[in-house]
Amino acid sequence: AVIGAGWSGARAMTSTAGPGISLMSEFTGLAYQAEIPAVVWDIQRMGPSTGLPTRTSQGDIISTYFLSHGDCRHVILFPSSPKECFEFGHIALDLAERLQTPVFVLSDLDLGMNLWISDPYEYPEAPIDRGKVVSVEQLNEWKFDWGRYKDVDGDGIGHRSIPGTPHKLAGYFTRGTGHNEKAEYSERAEDWQANLQRLERKFNTARNLVPAPTVTKQEGATYGIISLGSNEPAMVETLDRLAGQGVACDYMRIKALPINNDVHTFVSSYDKVFVVENNFDGQLHQILQLELPEFATKMVSISRCNGLPLDADWLVEAINESK
Repeated sequence: AVIGAGWSGARAMTSTAGPGISLMSEFTGLAYQAEIPAVVWDIQRMGPSTGLPTRTSQGDIISTYFLSHGDCRHVILFPSSPKECFEFGHIALDLAERLQTPVFVLSDLDLGMNLWISDPYEYPEAPIDRGKVVSVEQLNEWKFDWGRYKDVDGDGIGHRSIPGTPHKLAGYFTRGTGHNEKAEYSERAEDWQANLQRLERKFNTARNLVPAPTVTKQEGATYGIISLGSNEPAMVETLDRLAGQGVACDYMRIKALPINNDVHTFVSSYDKVFVVENNFDGQLHQILQLELPEFATKMVSISRCNGLPLDADWLVEAINESK
């Protein structure tokens, strides 16, 4: 329903948990390939399978980042508080339409079910960003041979028309199959390759459109720490406790994937960087190693998955043991 609404020109979102994400992987691939905006909120809870349905986790990072089969990567946002959940609501919708792709917001049961003290919400003042939607007037004045999947601006994002736009150039076939710039079905190797290269350009464009990470610095820091989402309160306490023990650390909170150059700069600045997350496999750590292979050995996974939010007692001990 959400993908159909996005295709027809409406803004649409839905919420689910890990099992729902798994069930809809094929439709996600369709929206990615056909380049249809959609927003999905994943309130992550413990898995695999039914797991611990009332316990929290950050275990859907890898499965959502690469959701669907084939070469496919998605934009993901990581809110850290109820206030940021509110803010990421309109940001996710803007990103989905600007990038013409599914956007996932990975919250968790800690945020979704527990009581939090929150700063007041601020209603967004920025206008809604619909992205590259062409109007009849624009099509009348078009200066080039328009194609739905043609990269005119070099950012990998084509111009889309809304179904029902009353202009002879507006119509096109929406396809999850191979296609060329004009949305015509094609199995030509050069067309498929060109489309994958354009989608990669679009993904790289997203790096500078998603919310940038925030960095908290301490004087004389010798280590870096990266974390995300609802780990924020525990991380603030952990940094304070470590500083009291004479262990100064700079802290980066990643707000989104894909990462941008800020993450590269941060990781390159330390001999050792701890990646803190609430899952068993260190999923963010694995993605950062893929994105920054030259720094793979200096990043150390600090992860735990017991159904509870991370706490400063365990984090201080785990980081001290891994120094």
